Amino acid sequence: MRFNARRRKALALLAATLSMPALTRGATEIKATEAGGPGGTTVEREGFLDLMPDFWAMYDGHLSGDLPTRAHTLSEGFFRKYDNVYRIAGYEFKPDDIARWLPGFDGRAAATRAVHVRFARDYAGNLGRFRSALPDFSDRTSPVTLLPSLMHFDAHLQPNGSSLPLFFGPDAIAYYHGADADLDVLFSHELFHCYQGQKNPAMCLDPAAPLYVSLWMEGTATYASERLNPSASPLHVLLDDARLAQADVSSLRAAAQAMLSNLDARDEATQSLFFETGHHGDGWPPRVGYAVGLRMARGLGTTMSLPQMAALPAQRVRETLAQALQRLT
Repeated sequence: MRFNARRRKALALLAATLSMPALTRGATEIKATEAGGPGGTTVEREGFLDLMPDFWAMYDGHLSGDLPTRAHTLSEGFFRKYDNVYRIAGYEFKPDDIARWLPGFDGRAAATRAVHVRFARDYAGNLGRFRSALPDFSDRTSPVTLLPSLMHFDAHLQPNGSSLPLFFGPDAIAYYHGADADLDVLFSHELFHCYQGQKNPAMCLDPAAPLYVSLWMEGTATYASERLNPSASPLHVLLDDARLAQADVSSLRAAAQAMLSNLDARDEATQSLFFETGHHGDGWPPRVGYAVGLRMARGLGTTMSLPQMAALPAQRVRETLAQALQRLT
Protein backbone atom coordinates (compact mmCIF):
# COMPACT_ATOMS: atom_id res chain seq x y z
CA MET A 1 0.00 0.00 0.00
CA ARG A 2 2.90 2.34 0.63
CA PHE A 3 3.44 4.55 -2.41
CA ASN A 4 6.76 4.48 -4.27
CA ALA A 5 8.31 4.59 -7.72
CA ARG A 6 7.76 0.84 -8.18
CA ARG A 7 4.02 1.38 -7.73
CA ARG A 8 3.97 3.95 -10.54
CA LYS A 9 5.98 1.64 -12.80
CA ALA A 10 3.70 -1.26 -11.98
CA LEU A 11 0.59 0.72 -12.83
CA ALA A 12 2.18 1.94 -16.04
CA LEU A 13 3.01 -1.60 -17.12
CA LEU A 14 -0.47 -2.75 -16.16
CA ALA A 15 -1.82 -0.08 -18.47
CA ALA A 16 0.40 -1.36 -21.26
CA THR A 17 -0.78 -4.91 -20.52
CA LEU A 18 -4.41 -3.87 -20.74
CA SER A 19 -3.83 -2.34 -24.16
CA MET A 20 -2.84 -5.80 -25.50
CA PRO A 21 -5.32 -8.15 -27.18
CA ALA A 22 -7.55 -9.83 -24.62
CA LEU A 23 -6.22 -13.31 -25.39
CA THR A 24 -2.80 -12.44 -23.99
CA ARG A 25 -4.10 -11.37 -20.60
CA GLY A 26 -3.63 -13.55 -17.55
CA ALA A 27 -1.04 -15.65 -19.34
CA THR A 28 1.42 -15.53 -16.44
CA GLU A 29 -0.88 -16.46 -13.58
CA ILE A 30 0.91 -18.32 -10.79
CA LYS A 31 -0.44 -21.83 -10.44
CA ALA A 32 -0.29 -23.86 -7.23
CA THR A 33 1.24 -26.85 -9.02
CA GLU A 34 4.02 -24.65 -10.42
CA ALA A 35 4.65 -22.94 -7.10
CA GLY A 36 4.49 -25.84 -4.70
CA GLY A 37 5.92 -28.72 -6.63
CA PRO A 38 5.52 -32.34 -5.54
CA GLY A 39 4.47 -32.80 -1.95
CA GLY A 40 3.90 -29.11 -1.26
CA THR A 41 1.20 -27.93 1.13
CA THR A 42 0.39 -24.82 -0.89
CA VAL A 43 -3.34 -24.08 -0.93
CA GLU A 44 -5.07 -22.67 -3.98
CA ARG A 45 -8.04 -20.95 -2.40
CA GLU A 46 -10.87 -19.12 -4.12
CA GLY A 47 -9.34 -15.95 -5.51
CA PHE A 48 -5.73 -16.43 -4.36
CA LEU A 49 -2.78 -18.76 -3.89
CA ASP A 50 -1.78 -19.31 -0.26
CA LEU A 51 1.85 -20.27 0.42
CA MET A 52 1.56 -19.72 4.17
CA PRO A 53 0.56 -23.30 5.15
CA ASP A 54 3.83 -24.54 3.68
CA PHE A 55 5.74 -21.78 5.46
CA TRP A 56 4.14 -22.56 8.83
CA ALA A 57 4.93 -26.26 8.49
CA MET A 58 8.61 -25.46 7.94
CA TYR A 59 8.74 -22.72 10.59
CA ASP A 60 6.96 -24.74 13.31
CA GLY A 61 9.06 -27.79 12.62
CA HIS A 62 12.32 -25.96 13.32
CA LEU A 63 11.67 -23.66 16.28
CA SER A 64 14.67 -25.00 18.20
CA GLY A 65 18.26 -24.52 17.22
CA ASP A 66 20.52 -21.53 16.73
CA LEU A 67 19.60 -18.63 14.46
CA PRO A 68 21.94 -19.46 11.53
CA THR A 69 20.68 -23.05 11.42
CA ARG A 70 17.03 -21.99 11.48
CA ALA A 71 17.62 -19.36 8.80
CA HIS A 72 19.40 -21.88 6.58
CA THR A 73 16.64 -24.43 7.07
CA LEU A 74 13.93 -21.92 6.15
CA SER A 75 15.98 -20.76 3.19
CA GLU A 76 16.38 -24.28 1.79
CA GLY A 77 13.01 -25.68 2.83
CA PHE A 78 10.74 -22.78 1.89
CA PHE A 79 12.27 -19.73 0.22
CA ARG A 80 14.36 -21.68 -2.28
CA LYS A 81 11.39 -23.94 -2.96
CA TYR A 82 9.33 -20.89 -3.96
CA ASP A 83 12.16 -19.01 -5.59
CA ASN A 84 10.20 -18.73 -8.84
CA VAL A 85 7.29 -17.04 -7.04
CA TYR A 86 9.56 -14.58 -5.26
CA ARG A 87 11.29 -13.78 -8.54
CA ILE A 88 7.90 -12.93 -10.04
CA ALA A 89 7.33 -10.66 -7.04
CA GLY A 90 10.69 -9.00 -7.73
CA TYR A 91 12.60 -10.34 -4.71
CA GLU A 92 15.31 -12.87 -3.93
CA PHE A 93 16.04 -13.76 -0.31
CA LYS A 94 19.25 -15.29 1.04
CA PRO A 95 19.94 -16.91 4.44
CA ASP A 96 21.42 -13.66 5.78
CA ASP A 97 18.20 -11.80 4.91
CA ILE A 98 16.17 -14.45 6.69
CA ALA A 99 18.48 -14.40 9.73
CA ARG A 100 18.00 -10.62 10.09
CA TRP A 101 14.23 -10.97 9.83
CA LEU A 102 13.68 -14.07 11.97
CA PRO A 103 14.21 -12.71 15.54
CA GLY A 104 11.65 -9.97 15.05
CA PHE A 105 9.28 -12.32 13.30
CA ASP A 106 9.45 -14.80 16.21
CA GLY A 107 7.89 -12.12 18.39
CA ARG A 108 5.18 -11.41 15.82
CA ALA A 109 4.44 -14.98 14.73
CA ALA A 110 1.17 -15.13 16.67
CA ALA A 111 -0.04 -11.85 15.15
CA THR A 112 0.98 -13.05 11.70
CA ARG A 113 -0.97 -16.29 12.19
CA ALA A 114 -4.03 -14.26 13.15
CA VAL A 115 -3.72 -12.16 9.99
CA HIS A 116 -3.25 -15.29 7.88
CA VAL A 117 -6.34 -16.99 9.32
CA ARG A 118 -8.50 -13.93 8.69
CA PHE A 119 -7.06 -13.38 5.21
CA ALA A 120 -7.79 -16.98 4.20
CA ARG A 121 -11.31 -16.67 5.60
CA ASP A 122 -12.24 -13.23 4.25
CA TYR A 123 -10.52 -12.56 0.92
CA ALA A 124 -12.96 -14.36 -1.38
CA GLY A 125 -15.90 -12.55 0.22
CA ASN A 126 -14.23 -9.18 -0.19
CA LEU A 127 -13.38 -9.91 -3.81
CA GLY A 128 -17.01 -10.84 -4.43
CA ARG A 129 -18.21 -7.57 -2.88
CA PHE A 130 -15.67 -5.62 -4.95
CA ARG A 131 -16.93 -7.28 -8.13
CA SER A 132 -20.53 -6.52 -7.14
CA ALA A 133 -19.75 -2.87 -6.55
CA LEU A 134 -17.63 -2.56 -9.72
CA PRO A 135 -18.97 -5.26 -12.06
CA ASP A 136 -16.69 -4.28 -14.93
CA PHE A 137 -13.60 -5.12 -12.83
CA SER A 138 -11.57 -8.12 -14.00
CA ASP A 139 -9.31 -9.77 -11.43
CA ARG A 140 -7.85 -12.09 -14.08
CA THR A 141 -4.99 -9.70 -14.83
CA SER A 142 -3.97 -9.59 -11.16
CA PRO A 143 -3.57 -13.07 -9.64
CA VAL A 144 -3.09 -12.85 -5.86
CA THR A 145 -0.49 -14.71 -3.78
CA LEU A 146 -0.11 -14.71 0.03
CA LEU A 147 3.44 -15.28 1.30
CA PRO A 148 5.93 -13.98 3.91
CA SER A 149 7.54 -10.80 2.56
CA LEU A 150 10.33 -10.42 5.16
CA MET A 151 8.86 -6.99 5.91
CA HIS A 152 9.40 -5.68 2.38
CA PHE A 153 5.71 -5.10 1.70
CA ASP A 154 2.25 -5.47 3.15
CA ALA A 155 0.77 -5.36 -0.35
CA HIS A 156 2.77 -5.23 -3.56
CA LEU A 157 1.92 -4.93 -7.26
CA GLN A 158 4.55 -6.27 -9.64
CA PRO A 159 4.41 -6.22 -13.46
CA ASN A 160 5.00 -9.57 -15.08
CA GLY A 161 4.59 -9.55 -18.84
CA SER A 162 0.91 -9.93 -19.60
CA SER A 163 -0.37 -9.62 -16.03
CA LEU A 164 0.18 -7.68 -12.82
CA PRO A 165 0.40 -10.13 -9.90
CA LEU A 166 -0.68 -8.81 -6.52
CA PHE A 167 1.21 -10.08 -3.46
CA PHE A 168 0.26 -9.76 0.22
CA GLY A 169 2.75 -10.28 3.08
CA PRO A 170 0.97 -11.20 6.35
CA ASP A 171 4.17 -10.65 8.35
CA ALA A 172 4.33 -7.03 7.21
CA ILE A 173 0.56 -6.59 7.54
CA ALA A 174 0.83 -7.68 11.19
CA TYR A 175 3.76 -5.31 11.75
CA TYR A 176 2.37 -2.21 10.03
CA HIS A 177 -1.34 -2.68 10.77
CA GLY A 178 -1.52 -5.04 13.75
CA ALA A 179 -3.12 -8.44 14.27
CA ASP A 180 -6.54 -6.75 14.10
CA ALA A 181 -5.78 -5.04 10.77
CA ASP A 182 -8.82 -4.11 8.70
CA LEU A 183 -8.04 -6.42 5.82
CA ASP A 184 -11.09 -5.35 3.84
CA VAL A 185 -9.66 -1.83 3.62
CA LEU A 186 -6.33 -3.19 2.42
CA PHE A 187 -8.00 -5.44 -0.16
CA SER A 188 -10.18 -2.65 -1.51
CA HIS A 189 -7.31 -0.16 -1.78
CA GLU A 190 -5.11 -2.52 -3.77
CA LEU A 191 -7.88 -3.90 -5.98
CA PHE A 192 -8.94 -0.36 -6.83
CA HIS A 193 -5.41 0.32 -8.10
CA CYS A 194 -5.83 -2.64 -10.44
CA TYR A 195 -9.22 -1.26 -11.47
CA GLN A 196 -7.70 2.16 -12.17
CA GLY A 197 -5.25 0.58 -14.57
CA GLN A 198 -8.06 -1.22 -16.36
CA LYS A 199 -10.30 1.83 -16.65
CA ASN A 200 -7.67 4.45 -17.44
CA PRO A 201 -4.63 2.91 -19.15
CA ALA A 202 -3.71 6.15 -20.90
CA MET A 203 -3.14 8.02 -17.62
CA CYS A 204 -1.16 5.13 -16.15
CA LEU A 205 1.27 4.74 -19.05
CA ASP A 206 3.80 7.22 -17.67
CA PRO A 207 6.13 5.50 -15.14
CA ALA A 208 7.28 8.94 -13.94
CA ALA A 209 3.81 10.39 -13.56
CA PRO A 210 3.36 13.99 -12.44
CA LEU A 211 2.27 14.72 -8.90
CA TYR A 212 -1.35 15.30 -9.85
CA VAL A 213 -1.60 11.73 -11.20
CA SER A 214 -0.02 10.28 -8.04
CA LEU A 215 -2.36 12.31 -5.83
CA TRP A 216 -5.39 11.26 -7.86
CA MET A 217 -4.48 7.58 -7.94
CA GLU A 218 -3.76 7.32 -4.20
CA GLY A 219 -6.50 9.69 -3.08
CA THR A 220 -9.24 7.90 -5.00
CA ALA A 221 -7.96 4.45 -3.96
CA THR A 222 -8.06 5.56 -0.32
CA TYR A 223 -11.55 6.95 -0.86
CA ALA A 224 -12.66 3.72 -2.56
CA SER A 225 -11.48 1.72 0.45
CA GLU A 226 -13.63 3.97 2.64
CA ARG A 227 -16.68 3.90 0.37
CA LEU A 228 -16.58 0.12 -0.06
CA ASN A 229 -16.09 -0.41 3.69
CA PRO A 230 -18.39 2.14 5.34
CA SER A 231 -17.87 0.74 8.83
CA ALA A 232 -14.07 1.13 8.65
CA SER A 233 -12.46 3.63 10.99
CA PRO A 234 -10.58 6.66 9.61
CA LEU A 235 -7.43 5.20 11.17
CA HIS A 236 -7.69 2.00 9.12
CA VAL A 237 -8.58 3.88 5.94
CA LEU A 238 -5.51 6.10 6.38
CA LEU A 239 -2.99 3.24 6.48
CA ASP A 240 -3.28 2.74 10.26
CA ASP A 241 -1.18 5.90 10.58
CA ALA A 242 -2.32 7.88 13.62
CA ARG A 243 -0.52 11.00 12.44
CA LEU A 244 -2.51 11.01 9.22
CA ALA A 245 -5.81 10.22 10.90
CA GLN A 246 -5.24 13.02 13.43
CA ALA A 247 -3.80 15.61 11.03
CA ASP A 248 -5.39 18.99 11.69
CA VAL A 249 -6.97 21.26 9.09
CA SER A 250 -4.05 23.68 9.05
CA SER A 251 -1.52 20.97 8.17
CA LEU A 252 -3.76 19.59 5.41
CA ARG A 253 -4.18 23.11 4.03
CA ALA A 254 -0.43 23.67 4.03
CA ALA A 255 0.14 20.41 2.18
CA ALA A 256 -2.67 21.13 -0.28
CA GLN A 257 -1.12 24.52 -1.06
CA ALA A 258 2.28 22.94 -1.60
CA MET A 259 0.83 20.27 -3.88
CA LEU A 260 -1.12 22.89 -5.81
CA SER A 261 2.18 24.63 -6.53
CA ASN A 262 3.80 21.38 -7.68
CA LEU A 263 1.08 19.61 -9.62
CA ASP A 264 3.32 18.87 -12.59
CA ALA A 265 6.41 17.84 -10.60
CA ARG A 266 7.78 14.45 -11.67
CA ASP A 267 10.92 14.18 -9.53
CA GLU A 268 11.10 11.66 -6.72
CA ALA A 269 12.15 14.24 -4.13
CA THR A 270 8.92 16.18 -4.55
CA GLN A 271 6.75 13.07 -4.72
CA SER A 272 8.36 11.75 -1.53
CA LEU A 273 7.40 14.87 0.41
CA PHE A 274 3.76 13.84 0.15
CA PHE A 275 3.71 10.05 -0.16
CA GLU A 276 6.74 8.36 1.42
CA THR A 277 7.21 7.23 5.00
CA GLY A 278 9.87 9.32 6.72
CA HIS A 279 9.50 12.31 4.39
CA HIS A 280 7.58 15.39 5.40
CA GLY A 281 7.46 19.05 4.59
CA ASP A 282 7.00 22.17 6.65
CA GLY A 283 3.90 21.59 8.74
CA TRP A 284 2.51 18.24 7.63
CA PRO A 285 3.11 14.56 8.48
CA PRO A 286 4.68 11.96 6.17
CA ARG A 287 2.36 10.50 3.51
CA VAL A 288 0.03 13.48 3.85
CA GLY A 289 -0.98 12.98 0.20
CA TYR A 290 -3.22 10.11 1.28
CA ALA A 291 -5.12 12.32 3.73
CA VAL A 292 -5.39 15.28 1.36
CA GLY A 293 -6.37 12.96 -1.48
CA LEU A 294 -9.05 11.34 0.67
CA ARG A 295 -10.52 14.67 1.66
CA MET A 296 -10.47 15.82 -1.96
CA ALA A 297 -12.14 12.62 -3.19
CA ARG A 298 -14.81 12.78 -0.50
CA GLY A 299 -15.86 16.17 -1.81
CA LEU A 300 -15.88 14.99 -5.41
CA GLY A 301 -17.74 11.82 -4.44
CA THR A 302 -20.97 13.79 -4.07
CA THR A 303 -21.15 14.07 -7.87
CA MET A 304 -18.79 11.35 -9.17
CA SER A 305 -19.01 7.57 -8.91
CA LEU A 306 -16.01 5.32 -8.34
CA PRO A 307 -16.01 4.15 -11.99
CA GLN A 308 -16.07 7.78 -13.11
CA MET A 309 -13.13 8.60 -10.87
CA ALA A 310 -11.17 5.61 -12.15
CA ALA A 311 -11.82 6.53 -15.80
CA LEU A 312 -11.37 10.32 -15.69
CA PRO A 313 -8.86 11.38 -18.40
CA ALA A 314 -5.55 12.91 -17.31
CA GLN A 315 -6.35 16.48 -18.42
CA ARG A 316 -9.67 16.39 -16.61
CA VAL A 317 -7.89 14.95 -13.58
CA ARG A 318 -5.52 17.89 -13.46
CA GLU A 319 -8.29 20.44 -13.81
CA THR A 320 -10.49 18.71 -11.25
CA LEU A 321 -7.62 18.35 -8.77
CA ALA A 322 -6.52 21.94 -9.11
CA GLN A 323 -10.03 23.14 -8.32
CA ALA A 324 -10.42 20.70 -5.40
CA LEU A 325 -7.06 21.67 -3.89
CA GLN A 326 -7.92 25.36 -4.25
CA ARG A 327 -11.08 24.74 -2.23
CA LEU A 328 -9.05 22.99 0.46
CA THR A 329 -6.69 25.94 0.82
